[in-house]
Formats: sequence, structure tokens, C-alpha cells
Amino acid sequence: MLKDLVKDFMLKRNSEEARKAPSEWPRNTVNYHQVNQIGILFHLSPEDDSEPLANFIRKLEQDHKKLKILTYFEHAHSHPYKFYIDYFLKSDISLMGDIHSPKMNAFLDTQFDYLFCIESEHQPIFDIILSKTKANCRVGLFSEKRTNLFELMVENPDWHNVEHTLKQMLKYTKLLIYND
Repeated sequence: MLKDLVKDFMLKRNSEEARKAPSEWPRNTVNYHQVNQIGILFHLSPEDDSEPLANFIRKLEQDHKKLKILTYFEHAHSHPYKFYIDYFLKSDISLMGDIHSPKMNAFLDTQFDYLFCIESEHQPIFDIILSKTKANCRVGLFSEKRTNLFELMVENPDWHNVEHTLKQMLKYTKLLIYND
């Protein structure tokens, strides 16, 4: 119990530092039709329908995009998703808030053209991941506190409306055009 409280405190502290830190990697946008590698970092609450996310993944696959999908679970269990995911657990996070997960490290080492962060509720650990990722363009929900973590943010006052969020993300990503 005390261990979890310390871990949660350190995660929140590290999350705040990550939101304030300058980006370690150069960021830019890529025309959607030229995009090859896409990362999806997501966390849905148990009451959220995962079907919109499955449809989003199918659309990206139909567009011939290579995907790496990562989520976070508090505890080990069989996941309810109809698509392949990698995941890490709260037990993969040290008392000081450092992540020790081979799947997480592989995700962080991947050079994504786009990284979509899909959350039905804010996950402090995602701020740390977003600050360390090598993604060219990070896409997420608008939050004034997280403007340093995304190159593209979409508005959705109802974070639990995952379908609306995903439609907005795909729509605006497809509109981005990068010119040298």
C-alpha cells in the first residue's frame, strides 16, 4: 500500500517534469500518404467501448500503415481487445517512477511518423512516454497542461467519447501537409 502511494507520487512528479521539459527529439509532420510507421499509445477505462479503437486500427491497416500498439494495465490480466497489443504493468514501474519494460523500451526506440495517444482518462505515465518518444509528430487530446507533449491536439470535452476523438485525430492528421 505505502509502496503504491510512493510510486503514484513519483509518477505524478515525473509526469509534471515531462510536461515542462523541452523535446529531446526533432519533431515534424509527414504527409499522411507518406507515413509508414504509426504508434498507438492507449488506455481505455473498462466501461469504454473498444470497438471504435479497433475500427481506427483497421482503417490504418487498410491504408498500409505499420502499427505498434501499447497500453498500460494496473495488474496482469487477459485483455478484452480484438487486436494485438503490447502492454506494460504498474509492476514494470520502479518506486522512483522509472519504467523497466522491454516492450516499453522497444516502443520508445521506434521512430514513428505519428504517435497517437488515446486516453479516456489522463495517465501520468503517458506524459513520460510522450516526452521520451522518438515520434516525429505526437497527436493527442487537447489539454492546456500538455501542450508541450503534442504537435497536434484535438478538442473533445468528453474524453470517454473515444469514437469522436479518433475521428478527429484521423481527420486532422490526414489534413497535415509538410513542406520543406
